[in-house]
Amino acid sequence: MTIPDIQYHRTKLRNGLEVLLAPMPKSPTVTAIIIFKIGSRYEPGKYLGMSHYLEHMVFKGNDIFRTPHEVAAVVDALGGSYNAFTTKEFTGFYIKVGAEFLDTALKWLGALVTEPLIKTQDMEMERKVILEEINMYNDTPMMQIGDIFEELVFSGAVLGRNIIGSKQTLHRVKRTTLVNHFQKNYFPANAILVLAGNLGKLSSKSKEISPTGYFKFGNRNIGILDKPVKTVKAGKEKVKIAYKKTDQTHLILGAKAFSYFDKRRYPLAVISAIMGGGMSSWAFTEIREKRGLAYYVRSSSELYKDAGSYLINAGLNNDKLELAIKEIAKLFRRVRTKLASQKELKRAKDHIIGGTLLERETSSDVAFILGSEMASRGTVTPLSQEVKIISGVTRSEIKRIAEEFFAPEKLRLAMIGPWKAKDKKRFERLLG
Repeated sequence: MTIPDIQYHRTKLRNGLEVLLAPMPKSPTVTAIIIFKIGSRYEPGKYLGMSHYLEHMVFKGNDIFRTPHEVAAVVDALGGSYNAFTTKEFTGFYIKVGAEFLDTALKWLGALVTEPLIKTQDMEMERKVILEEINMYNDTPMMQIGDIFEELVFSGAVLGRNIIGSKQTLHRVKRTTLVNHFQKNYFPANAILVLAGNLGKLSSKSKEISPTGYFKFGNRNIGILDKPVKTVKAGKEKVKIAYKKTDQTHLILGAKAFSYFDKRRYPLAVISAIMGGGMSSWAFTEIREKRGLAYYVRSSSELYKDAGSYLINAGLNNDKLELAIKEIAKLFRRVRTKLASQKELKRAKDHIIGGTLLERETSSDVAFILGSEMASRGTVTPLSQEVKIISGVTRSEIKRIAEEFFAPEKLRLAMIGPWKAKDKKRFERLLG
């Protein structure tokens, strides 16, 4: 099978903005995404959540589109879509429209991220919105459990803090704080811009998106930020319980892993596919199909610049929680002590490769892949090379990684449900 690599042109504008152009001549759409290398892990603790706050504020108006209504109406009139996201290491903004509206999309995105007005009255209104967002997370255990797990596995490190902040930190953020944060971190040399889709004349050159065109950024043409990262050690606590009166316990059982620079990320992806990738995986078969203990159960990894984690996530029957934890712990023991079968290995590899191909079908898929790869590792690994690496993963590689990272003493369990601190020891014993 011929593996199609993403074709793109990489250049840098005079103001330092890195640009990737990925022509897809047959695509009816175009997606523009800009990712800034700033996220919650780089914020002062007392202002935790201000990158997410700023993500909201850029949609409140700028020098060209003065009000939230004007910002939204431009894209709505084109039938397009747009959004933004904040992670622990990045903040991104994107727009997707029909290919004939590329010029409008660039004008809109450039105005959005270069000169937001950040008005005090808009801040006060949006603060209320984010407070409701915090309430939503707190009322939704399926969403909140990820934060609880990272607080546990990265205990004492900035990676253990959540992205959105708290009601207390949010109230500390004033206009001057947010403007200073924007001026210091949202500048061209600290960003990646990706355009993917039917780019027309932009497919081979980038003069039309020069600093004098769409992405002016004022005078903020400063050098790359020095963002030192401390080594992250796994916390000593093994179980963390967030009490909530619920009909179901949401949990994550997992362990600290490595960074997204580590080549072992490929065998880890195979492990994830074997243990919890799809409805034929170990976790789905053992936890849901054989025992009916959960509606959802899945595995994933979250990798950062200096550390990461691997986990199995599930919503489980309260009455049979102990059985469920034992069965999930058995899956970690199984991958650690026994070689996966050749059939399981092939299924996992095909699952990854097939899914990866599907993730490259649209302009937004391609834009997100290029943007995230370039923002994190500073390079884009061709799909053909990734397929070759994944195809070469062996059963012994998988076992070595499992032995190193999934030993009982390294497993961590986070739970949200009707359980109290006195229950911790009982659940801790189930991990070993």
